[in-house]
Amino acid sequence: MGATKTSILHATRAHAPFLARTILAASRSHLPRGPFDFALDLPDTELLTAIERMTLGDLACNCHFTRFLVAEVAGTPVGALAAFDPGEDGLPPLGAALLDACSALGHSSRKLATVAARIEALERCFPRGAPGTWIIEWVAVAEPYRRHGICGQLTYVILAEGARRGCCEAQISTYIGNDAAAAAYARSGFLAAREHRSVDLEHMLGVPGLWVMHRDLP
Repeated sequence: MGATKTSILHATRAHAPFLARTILAASRSHLPRGPFDFALDLPDTELLTAIERMTLGDLACNCHFTRFLVAEVAGTPVGALAAFDPGEDGLPPLGAALLDACSALGHSSRKLATVAARIEALERCFPRGAPGTWIIEWVAVAEPYRRHGICGQLTYVILAEGARRGCCEAQISTYIGNDAAAAAYARSGFLAAREHRSVDLEHMLGVPGLWVMHRDLP
């Protein structure tokens, strides 16, 4: 593929199906299964339906479409990422938004209780961001468009947005072992700050933890 002319724009409701695929791909990273697979234990079609419902729900968690930037080539979405400040007033937890989506889709009370317990177990395994830190998540680019600078373009725009919102530092994480993602983030100025390891996460997903990376915002 030759030169790729990319447009970076704020996601709209119409992007919800693409965002659901982005979130699922990003959550799995280089693993066969990710947190949504563990929490919901559903086929991909049903997983995507629940995630898409979450991106459009009334609870604007960190998966809501309003948090996302989308990269488009010739009008077709090919990549996306989201960002948020964990200190934002009234920010609902992802787990609450996911349970709300599952409830709206008619999942049984027994299923919802199981999902809630699994979400709680997962939440204990992931690093928390400090208020005022611009947390970047759900980064994914479609396979044919990788290695064309699209991830860097998305990151550049989302970092500028974090600076405009008054954040002084940005944070991004990837699973330990995803060298390609860590290298891409390093090219955008992120430095590996620490490892966040969890025996429970290794038991649930088969990965020992995450690399947490930081960079200053201009």
